[in-house]
Amino acid sequence: MGVIVIINFKCLFLDDKDVIEQYIDKENIESYEYLFSSLYMWRKLNNVKYAVINDALVIEKNEEGKGTFYAQPLKYEKENLTDLIDKLIERNENYTDRNYLFGDVDEKFIEDLKKYTDFKIEAIEDVNDFEYVYNTADLIELRGKKYHGKKNHVNSFRKSYEYEIKKIDNEKVIKDCLELLHRWHEEVAVTVDKEMLMEIDAIKDLFSELHFFDLKSIAIYVDGNLAGFAVGEKVNDKMAVIHVERGEVIYKGVYAFLNRQFLMESFGDIEFVNRQEDTGNLGLRKAKRSYHPVKMVKKYLIKVS
Repeated sequence: MGVIVIINFKCLFLDDKDVIEQYIDKENIESYEYLFSSLYMWRKLNNVKYAVINDALVIEKNEEGKGTFYAQPLKYEKENLTDLIDKLIERNENYTDRNYLFGDVDEKFIEDLKKYTDFKIEAIEDVNDFEYVYNTADLIELRGKKYHGKKNHVNSFRKSYEYEIKKIDNEKVIKDCLELLHRWHEEVAVTVDKEMLMEIDAIKDLFSELHFFDLKSIAIYVDGNLAGFAVGEKVNDKMAVIHVERGEVIYKGVYAFLNRQFLMESFGDIEFVNRQEDTGNLGLRKAKRSYHPVKMVKKYLIKVS
């Protein structure tokens, strides 16, 4: 009889932050997916769990249309990669919803799989999950012909409205943000996916722990009414991430103004800003491309045999 391997994955809670961050290389991280704030924010939607196997952190997630998979192991030893994968494959034998062994992985991990293991690897580009990275200075300065329209939108907002800029740091502003989210979802309820429907709950969790995660925030009011808000995070000296951005489109130019103002106030000294993926939404894809990304963080789904 062979050795029985029991790997205990545990659900993610707030007090797991110190454990998780021991394994996150924030100086070299590219994908926002591996930030504890992101894992915590989407833990309910994606049923996020984790385990430490062979001294590497393995995160388990479930995403609609992809099933359950393991994220790229963090701080794995290359010589232990075969054994680690063997254990995950054995664990997966008890499940039926696992079309991919890994997801959210980068090209370097694929190279390590090919170099340090003998498994047959099938890598599928997860195009809808590619993340958009921009030069922060470009989005602040809006110079040149390609940003002419954005600059016009910013100027239009500034000239058209008497606005006030606040932080999301009290119950009144949080309440206003959540009400804006509810209105936004009611307007697009027919077309949103499950992730969008659970977004309010995820953002509510984030608001309650802004200081714990050291997140930056902005709320823009026009005539006492909330016109838009955003939440982001400094990852390292080179990269910031925008976690949430929502605006009331009745205020012309609000998104262009919100985007620029938030970067100016909170991330002006950071070289790049990651504005996450478009999830395959064509309208969102067009909007993200219109800001001219300098890089796409590619992510892959992996089948192993």
